[in-house]
Amino acid sequence: RGETRPPKLVIRSLRENEQAPYSAEGSAGFRFIDLFAGIGGLRIGFEKIGGRGVFTSEWDKYSRLTYAANFRIHSDHDFGGDVREFSKNPERIPAHDVLLAGFPCQPFSIAGVSKKNALGRPHGFLCDTQGTLFFDVAKIIEHHRPKIFVLENVKNLERHDGGRTF
Repeated sequence: RGETRPPKLVIRSLRENEQAPYSAEGSAGFRFIDLFAGIGGLRIGFEKIGGRGVFTSEWDKYSRLTYAANFRIHSDHDFGGDVREFSKNPERIPAHDVLLAGFPCQPFSIAGVSKKNALGRPHGFLCDTQGTLFFDVAKIIEHHRPKIFVLENVKNLERHDGGRTF
């Protein structure tokens, strides 16, 4: 019916970890951050299963305006811009259980690579405006060590360099 639920294993894992030592009393069952948030599509699903967003990052001006109109950000919820500024200082991001990252997939997707090849532009990690954002996410994951992270499903990213990158 157009409505999907996360796998039972994911829900069970989130519920088992809802008493994290840094969770404030009265807060939702788990805390998440939303990187490359766009207009907030991923946030909706994670709030519906009991999550509370504690940090959002989106650089696009119009996406930020739409996101702000769609969600009332609480005073304890930071709304950052370019994720690269936060990967340099990941301690600026609040502690969280789940990291969501819908990072740009164009440098890796089959359609994106075909288009960039046709235009004679670099793709994958050679695309320095979008292709290296994966590493910024990896730095944040390495610093915070969230229990779960959800990354954009990009088939070619998983296979890049024979799977060694991922």
